[in-house]
Amino acid sequence: MYLDNAATSFPRPDCVHTAVAEWMRSDACAGRGSHAGSMAASSLLQQCRTQVARLLDVPSPSQVVFTSNCTDSLNTVLLGLLKPGEHVLATMLDHNSVLRPLEFLRQQRNVHPHIVPFDPVSSLLDADAFQKVLRDFPIRLTILNHASNVTGRVQDVQLLTSIAHKYGSLVLLDAAQTAGHHDCHMNFLGVDFLATAGHKGIPGPLGTGLLCFRTGADSQVLPLKFGGTGTASESLQQPESTPEKFESGNLNVPGIAGLNAAVNWVQSETPARIQQHISGLTELLLNGLSTVPGLRLLTPMTPRHLCGLVSFTIAGIDCREVATILDQSFDIQCRAGLHCAPLAHQGLGTLQAGGAVRFSPGPFNTTADIQNAIEAVSAIASEVR
Repeated sequence: MYLDNAATSFPRPDCVHTAVAEWMRSDACAGRGSHAGSMAASSLLQQCRTQVARLLDVPSPSQVVFTSNCTDSLNTVLLGLLKPGEHVLATMLDHNSVLRPLEFLRQQRNVHPHIVPFDPVSSLLDADAFQKVLRDFPIRLTILNHASNVTGRVQDVQLLTSIAHKYGSLVLLDAAQTAGHHDCHMNFLGVDFLATAGHKGIPGPLGTGLLCFRTGADSQVLPLKFGGTGTASESLQQPESTPEKFESGNLNVPGIAGLNAAVNWVQSETPARIQQHISGLTELLLNGLSTVPGLRLLTPMTPRHLCGLVSFTIAGIDCREVATILDQSFDIQCRAGLHCAPLAHQGLGTLQAGGAVRFSPGPFNTTADIQNAIEAVSAIASEVR
């Protein structure tokens, strides 16, 4: 039983496997010739950009850039935008794919990060502290975690973005845990940059990611890679137009073929139906685990405002041991530890203990799966007692 969809989706729809396998047999790359195979690859990229723009409400397909993962997307904006001496706002809920680049920028470029806390009960950002930082410092960029990969709570991004814009800050949204199975509409949310993975809520292959720009925002970000794009090859300068500006070198076309199939699958199932299904499973998890003696839920009891994961600890036993028992004795795969989000665990008081256990159901899980997981956790907690 697989309950680790917040890390990567599994199983994937059959159409994703088929798309990758078929493309591997064609052995062609995009933008590197005028033969039929190359033209087909270029057409595929455009199809996928168009589908992603429709799914995520991106202003134009040309503002969709393919990356290797969400970390790559976040790093592109952070390292390509922030200059020496500038100020940036992040939060304790952020993933290390944000926190580590910011630490690098602090050390190497004298960039000034300001980290905003969150309420450990509701998992919502401290709005007063958020606004105070924006009021007191010239914040160049605000980074918002759409939903925490530890607590699952979805933030009010539209409100927070409007506050950030009021004070002249650009906004980068980390949508790794929401795109594909939760409301994640770039235009509606108003953000300037949206980074996400292609292998989580969008159940595509590993090694795929997306970076989406508000029209005009791409001009403020320098590329991290320079090289062949298949366009303007007579020039020694990197193209200034997006997406070519950020896509040097051969793209992962087989992965993008799978990503395109995954996006099509999400649209055919509809994000609303997928969200409803996962929210229902999350509610069952919350209700069942909340009755287990000795268990502490880190996820708030707000299933309709969660991205579809539940984290918890059991008194008297290390979270990693719980995950091992679940795997070896109950055949349940989940994630335990710090989830690459040390400040989130610091805020929850679970950092020193090594983190928590996380269940994250996906579109192919059933109510029977959830009931089995609850019974397994209850048995482990009872044995500890």
